[in-house]
Amino acid sequence: MIWLLLRCAVFDKELKDHRVGIHVELTSELPLVMGHRGQLLEVMINLIQNAIEAMETVGDKQRELQVRTERHGGNAIKIMIADTGPGIDQKKSDEMFQAFFTTKSQGMGLGLAICRMIVESHGGQLTVSSATPHGAIFQMILPQSKPA
Repeated sequence: MIWLLLRCAVFDKELKDHRVGIHVELTSELPLVMGHRGQLLEVMINLIQNAIEAMETVGDKQRELQVRTERHGGNAIKIMIADTGPGIDQKKSDEMFQAFFTTKSQGMGLGLAICRMIVESHGGQLTVSSATPHGAIFQMILPQSKPA
């Protein structure tokens, strides 16, 4: 699902237009996650779009979007979306997920709040941290489906 999303025509054009390279590491044989496919795709789209937009402000550095999946503990998966944008203010990392908080001149400040609400409604967590040497890393942890 993630690879198809990243390779769709919309993101191909968006990545190319913004001169963003992409590096994808998808762990095979991850456990299944029970959830609303459309809502979880919306979270992925929002996080990827935000990463692309954040990198627009760094003209002199390499722009790279990194998407990685891995097992998290024994009963969850982790999806990481990292960018090489200007990074985040760690003091505002929790505030970023509150409704109407935005750093964009045209933003309404609802995207990340909705993303966190969706992930939490699926029993998961959505967090952000700084990347080294610059950029941001969004991590989404989702519990695996319970066996029938």
